Amino acid sequence: MEYRILGKTGLKVSVIGIGTLGFARAGLYEKGEEGIEIMSDIISKAIEFNINFIDTAYAYGKGIAEKAVGEAIKSKRDKVIILSRTHRWQTSEKPEDTEEIIYESLRNLKTDYIDIYQLHDVSSEKSYEKVINNKIYEVLVKAKEKGYIRFIGFSTHGDFQLKKKMIEEQEVDVMTIAYNPLYYKRGPFDSENIKETEEKFLPFAKKHNIGITVMKPFGGGILTMEMSGGKKLSPLKILRYIVENENIHTVTPGIENEKQLEEIVKAGDKEYSLSEEEKKNLLEEVKFFGTDFCRQCGYCMPCPQGINIPQIQKILLMWEIKKDEKIRENYIKLEKKASECIECKKCEEKCPYRIKITEKMKKAVEIFGV
Repeated sequence: MEYRILGKTGLKVSVIGIGTLGFARAGLYEKGEEGIEIMSDIISKAIEFNINFIDTAYAYGKGIAEKAVGEAIKSKRDKVIILSRTHRWQTSEKPEDTEEIIYESLRNLKTDYIDIYQLHDVSSEKSYEKVINNKIYEVLVKAKEKGYIRFIGFSTHGDFQLKKKMIEEQEVDVMTIAYNPLYYKRGPFDSENIKETEEKFLPFAKKHNIGITVMKPFGGGILTMEMSGGKKLSPLKILRYIVENENIHTVTPGIENEKQLEEIVKAGDKEYSLSEEEKKNLLEEVKFFGTDFCRQCGYCMPCPQGINIPQIQKILLMWEIKKDEKIRENYIKLEKKASECIECKKCEEKCPYRIKITEKMKKAVEIFGV
C-alpha cells in the first residue's frame, strides 16, 4: 500500500481508502445491528489490508454507517484516520444544530476526536454564503480549537471558482471532490467539470497545500456496471488512473462486500500502475456511459411520494444498456412507480448533478407502461 501526506494536515494516508456510502447499495443500513456488524467486519478487514483512511457521514443511514465505523475501530483508533461530515446545514440555519450533529458523530464513532470533519455538499455560491453568513462553518472552526476535530473543510461539487474561493477565504485543511476518468461536464446546468478540476483546481490546491480526498471514483457504482456485450470496466484500472494523479492524496470507493474490498485494495500497489496505452483505452471505454446518469448518492431523497428515485434511474440505465425482460420485472416489483411522480421537482433542487429527474420519471413510464 502506498501512502501520501494529506496536505497541511501532515497525516499519512493510504492512497486507497474505504467509503461507507456503498453499504447503502447493499441494503446494510436497513438491517440494524446485523448490518452494523457486517459493515464493521468489512471495515476491520480493510484495516488489515493496510487501508487507514475511512470516509463516512452522519447522513449515511442517520448515523448507522458511523456506528459501524465506531465498532470497527474501537480497539485500533490509533491505526485509522476518520473523515466524517454533515448535511445538517441544509435543513437548519442554526449553528447549534450543526454543533449537536458533531457531538452525535463523536458518540456514534466511539471516539473523543474526529480527524477530519466537513460540511457536506456545499456546491453553489448560495449554499456557501449560507454556511458562512449563518456562522455554520464557524462551528467547525471552534470545534477544531476545542480538539473535537483535528482538521476541517468542505465536500463539494462546485466549480473551480467556488472551490478557489473557499480556500482563499476560509480555514480549509481538506477538500473532498468528485474525480474519475469520465472527464466531461455532466450536463448544461452542471457547475462541476472534472476536466477543469484536473487542470485548474488540483494544481491550485497543491499550491495551497490542501489535502484532497476523492469521492465518486465509479460515478456512484455506475462505471462498473455491465456494458453492451457483457463487458465491464476494471475497478482496479479506474482507481489506478485516479491515484496516479499525484495531486490526489486518497480515493474512497464505496464498497458493498468483502469481495469488492479485495479488488480495490490492489489499486494501492504501484505494481498495478497503468501504461499510457491502458490510460488511453480507459478514457475511450468510459465514454460509453455518457454524462447524463444518476450517481446513486441519494441526495434527491426522500421523495414526497415515496418513490425510490435512484433505483428507478438505475433500472432505466440498465434497460438502455441491455433490454432484458428481467429488468422490466424488477421495475414492476417496485412498490412506488415513476407514474406517481407529481413533478414537484424538489428532487431536482437537491440533486448535485442537476439531472432532469422528472423527465427520467416520464421516460420510465413510457418504457415500462406504469
